[in-house]
Amino acid sequence: MRRFFYQLLIMLTLFQAADSAVIYSTVNQRELSVGDRVYFTVTAMVPKGAAVVPPDPASSFGSLVVKEWNSKKSQLARADSISFDYVVTTYKAENCTIPSLSYMVENGTDHDTLRTESIPLVVVPLCRTDSADIMDLKVQQVTGKQPLLWLWLLLAAVMLTVAVIAIRFFLRKLKKAPPPPPPIPPYEEALRALTALDAKQYPLKGMIREYAFELSEILKRYIERRFGTNAAEFTTEEMLAWLGISPLDKELKASMEWFFRAADPVKFAKFLPDRNIVGRFGVEVRGFVEATKPPAESEKKNSGEASAASGGAP
Repeated sequence: MRRFFYQLLIMLTLFQAADSAVIYSTVNQRELSVGDRVYFTVTAMVPKGAAVVPPDPASSFGSLVVKEWNSKKSQLARADSISFDYVVTTYKAENCTIPSLSYMVENGTDHDTLRTESIPLVVVPLCRTDSADIMDLKVQQVTGKQPLLWLWLLLAAVMLTVAVIAIRFFLRKLKKAPPPPPPIPPYEEALRALTALDAKQYPLKGMIREYAFELSEILKRYIERRFGTNAAEFTTEEMLAWLGISPLDKELKASMEWFFRAADPVKFAKFLPDRNIVGRFGVEVRGFVEATKPPAESEKKNSGEASAASGGAP
C-alpha cells in the first residue's frame, strides 16, 4: 500500500514537471536475522528516452551483500519508469543500513544525479542467551565394566598415524601439481573468438541471427574484461548508457552505438538486414577490438612485425 502511494505521488509530480526526474526506494522489511533475504526496490521516474546508470552493487551497499539484482523499464504517457530490484542480506549479527545510493540520469547531453535515502535495518538474533533454561541436569552415570584405557590409546595412536600419512601424501601431490596457466589477455581472446566465428561462415549459411548473437557476446565479453565492467549482463539500453559515460572517443562510441542498435532487431525481432549491413557487423567489432587493444599488446605486435621484417636478426 505504501509503495502504491509513492508511485501515485511520483506520477502526479511528473505530470506537473515532465522534464524533471524523481527517485524513491522501498524495502519489504526493516528487521531481519543473519542470512535473511531483504527485497529492496529503487524506482526512478525520468523524462522519456532518458537512461539511468545504477551504482556498482558489489561496492555500494556497505556491509550488506547483494545476492542478485535486475532492472526493468516501463513507458508511461509523459515519462519512463525504471526500477532496480535488489535482494540483499547480511552475515554479521549487528544492525546495518542500506546506504544512500547515487543513480546517474542521462538525457541526451543533460546529466543529473539522483540519490536515495538511507534505510536502517535491525538485525534480530536467532536466539537469546536467556531463552533456554536447562534444569535438573545430572552427571553421567557409569554402569558395567570400565573400558580398557590402553585399547583407546592404541586406537587413537593408529588414527593419528593414518592422518599424518594422509596429510603428507596430499601435500606432496599439491607441491607436484603445476600451477594453472594464466588467463588469456582480453585482446587475444577476442581475436581468437572472432576468427573462430568467421570460420563458421554463418552469413553464407543464412544464419544471420546466430551470427549477430555470437558477435554481440564476443564484443560484450571483450568490453567486460578490457574495461572492468559487467557488460556481459548488460541490456542494450544499459550498454548504450555505459558507452555514454565511457572514456572512449566519439568515433568508437558512434561505432558501437550503431552496432548495438542495428543488431538488436536482428537478434530479437528476426529482422533480416542486407548483405552490406551484415558485413559491416564484423568490420565494426573487429575494428573496435583493434582500436582499444592495450599498449602492451600493440608494442608486442609491432616488435614481432619488426623482428619478422629483419629476418630475426638482433
